Amino acid sequence: MRNSVKSTGGVTYDQIFKAIGDPHRLLILSLLREKEMSAGEILQALDIVQSTLSHHMKSLTDAGVVTAVRHGKWTYYSLNTECLSGAAAFLEEYAQGTRQYADKGGGEDKPVKTPQNAPAAAAEETDAPDAPAAAEKKKSKKGKKGKKNKK
Repeated sequence: MRNSVKSTGGVTYDQIFKAIGDPHRLLILSLLREKEMSAGEILQALDIVQSTLSHHMKSLTDAGVVTAVRHGKWTYYSLNTECLSGAAAFLEEYAQGTRQYADKGGGEDKPVKTPQNAPAAAAEETDAPDAPAAAEKKKSKKGKKGKKNKK
């Protein structure tokens, strides 16, 4: 489903988040937090080729996250703080909703599944007293079935 909520620049928030969701683009944003920079300065700081930088800058400018201004043969880039502030406010609305849900007692008993704790969270949700032992028991039964079929 496409996020149809428009940001202040007429771009959708999903376009903004997609643009800033790349590690190289986040590095570019970090550089631009300090000062306005030319493409050449960004190239030197990131040690990437010009075509790759052009691709990233197009994504950032199309999403309205970065503004580009031509001065002669150089293009200078800077952060569009209005766009980033709007996206941050959009996320804050969801964070407030999450906090309100947690304050009302919602979701406190179940651990949040993240890539780091997903196996632990899955083990806690089972009714088995020792989830790893139960998993091992299942493995041994599968092994026995396989041996019976081979005979």
